[in-house]
Amino acid sequence: MITPTLPLQEKLRIFAGSLLLTVTIYLIIDLYVPAKMFFSGNAMSFSELLAHVQMHKKAPFIALITFLMARTTIKKRTKALAESQQVGQGPEEASQVAEKQA
Repeated sequence: MITPTLPLQEKLRIFAGSLLLTVTIYLIIDLYVPAKMFFSGNAMSFSELLAHVQMHKKAPFIALITFLMARTTIKKRTKALAESQQVGQGPEEASQVAEKQA
């Protein structure tokens, strides 16, 4: 029996979504101190704000978390696709089932 796989376009979309989510979370964490200073009434220049965003220091962690999240999501969707094909559904229904599980 042939094992079903996800198309490359869907895998790339999963990686892009994982990267976007990871970068957003780290950006929110980095901007916590400037937001706290802003709401307390302290003035902050744009260069001071950018000094708090340190993505270059966190790049290895961002890459690792993105890879692990994407790999897990791909495994879940591939498993859902295989299960749906065993039941006899078409690939369109299988991708809808996989998206609902994610």
